[in-house]
Amino acid sequence: MMLMRTSSVLFVALCLIGCAHQGGQQPSAHWAGQPFDLEQRGSRITGQVCGMDLTLDQQATEDGSVALTGFIDGRFPVHLAARDDGNVHAITGGFGTRAGNAVVDLRLHPQALEGRLGFRRFALAAEGDRLTGTMQISGAIEPSEAVVEGRTQLASLPLATQAALVPALLSCNVQRVGHYGRSSLYVKVGGPAGALPHQSSSVYTGD
Repeated sequence: MMLMRTSSVLFVALCLIGCAHQGGQQPSAHWAGQPFDLEQRGSRITGQVCGMDLTLDQQATEDGSVALTGFIDGRFPVHLAARDDGNVHAITGGFGTRAGNAVVDLRLHPQALEGRLGFRRFALAAEGDRLTGTMQISGAIEPSEAVVEGRTQLASLPLATQAALVPALLSCNVQRVGHYGRSSLYVKVGGPAGALPHQSSSVYTGD
């Protein structure tokens, strides 16, 4: 009888410890698309985008904006700020190390995405559930096609997630099927997670 009571007490104690541990875990959220897979747990955003490992920490600000700091592949620094200017989300900062290649100055509207990421300039407009338009790479004679599928899904993401994801996606070196050999960009927010070979980003290629 004493053995059964002792076992019962031990079982209850272990259950309470386990429940307390689970209850103490920070809530997480997960987002995926082509080619990325991101998770946010507490104030940390981690995952892979365009063959790069991304680790970012969200910092508190007094003006309601979002500040993100961290690293690409544990070596290239990232410093991003995002603010909600009414219907426009402004994302600025640095994504990488080299001065020209690292600059981020983007504007995400409900109907458009425009601005600069490194040596790439974007002018995209809504077309159904996609943002489509041009990507002008510095030194290129003509602009290239750029498409971001999943406009509705992108607009629904928290501001911090948009700030982490958009610059990384726009740095991708990934093309639509059948467009091999062209310097076009095709990415998608939503759906199953895709992946690219390591360093499939302008952070490494410098374009």
